[in-house]
Parts: sequence; structure tokens; C-alpha cells
Amino acid sequence: MNRKQASFGSQDSRRKIVDPIVLTTCSQESLSIVVSITKKCTCPEVSARPSFEDVLWNLQYAAQVQATADADQRSDSTS
Repeated sequence: MNRKQASFGSQDSRRKIVDPIVLTTCSQESLSIVVSITKKCTCPEVSARPSFEDVLWNLQYAAQVQATADADQRSDSTS
């Protein structure tokens, strides 16, 4: 694992890499999915990297998770 991959591992390290606006507006679950696929994409072993289809699927899933979190937050704020 290279240094950048390791830096995604902890919450404190993510703050140094991920835009502060993204950290405050994204759900942690959605962000974790994106970080996970990013780590896999930057793996030094080419054979361990995900396919393009896997990357797309994970990003679409992260978007769905985020949309659900946004909807939940909106319904909580209107209650």
C-alpha cells in the first residue's frame, strides 16, 4: 500500500485529502464507498484494480446512498 492509499484510512487523514465542503455535505457511507473504490483503483498491482464497470457501479451506488441520505435529512428538517 502506498502512502496516499494509507492516508485514506483514517478520518483525520481524509480531512487532509478530501475537500472540506465534500466532508461536510456528503454522508459518511457514501464517502466511504468512494474512498474504497479509489483505493482499489490506485492499487499498485494492475490485476487487483477494479474493472471500469465495477467503478461505475460503485459510483452509482454511492450516488444512490447519498440521495437517500439527502432525502432523509430533508424529511428530518421539515418534521
